[in-house]
Parts: sequence; structure tokens; C-alpha cells
Amino acid sequence: MKFTPGMDPAAWDYLDDKDGVVIEGTGLGHVHTDLIPRIEELVESGTVVAMTSQCLAGRVCDRVYDTGRDLLDAGVVEAGDTLPGTAKVKLMWALANLSDPAEAMGRDIAGELTEESQPWR
Repeated sequence: MKFTPGMDPAAWDYLDDKDGVVIEGTGLGHVHTDLIPRIEELVESGTVVAMTSQCLAGRVCDRVYDTGRDLLDAGVVEAGDTLPGTAKVKLMWALANLSDPAEAMGRDIAGELTEESQPWR
């Protein structure tokens, strides 16, 4: 699901009863705050919701701004710098093969997620 400004939360209704969804958020992996309750409903119903960035060299980091922290509280899984299409295939594989597909989305399995560099280390 590619987030665009002005999206109506009702546009996400087709995701009901889906096992998983990858969201292409803006920048660090954000969507408009109006969508967070809808995303939380999906997570609470059992849908794995993984967040990627629309930025080609971007990395999701939902701890920087309030919106990101709200997404984490809603149960969104950060997919780091995994490209959206790659994250979709990974989620499909994880849903079919793992008991905890959400956990797999935040870790590298086959080189799709690079370790975050932190200059202060």
C-alpha cells in the first residue's frame, strides 16, 4: 500500500481479513495520523503490517517523530531499508513459512536488510 497525502482511511477497507500488508510510508516511514487508528485495527485483527520507505536510499526509523512512535504503538513493524517490493515478497514468504512473520520483517534473512550504521558507536 503506497501512502499518499490525503488518502481516505476507507480506501484501506480492502485490507480487512488480509494476513499482511507492506506500507510504503514517506521519509522515515510515516503516514498521516488519520490513518493510524485504521492501521491499528488491522494489526489487532491479526494482519502483519510492515513499514518501508518510499525513499530509494531511505531507512524506516519510527522513533524520531510522534507519528512514528504512534505507528510503533499501533503494532507496525519497521522493515528498515528493505525496498517495498522486496518487503512484499519477504512478507509473503514469512506468512507461509514462519510462526512469527512479524518478527522476521525486522531482521535480515537473505541480504535484503542492511545493518543500520550508527556513527556514534
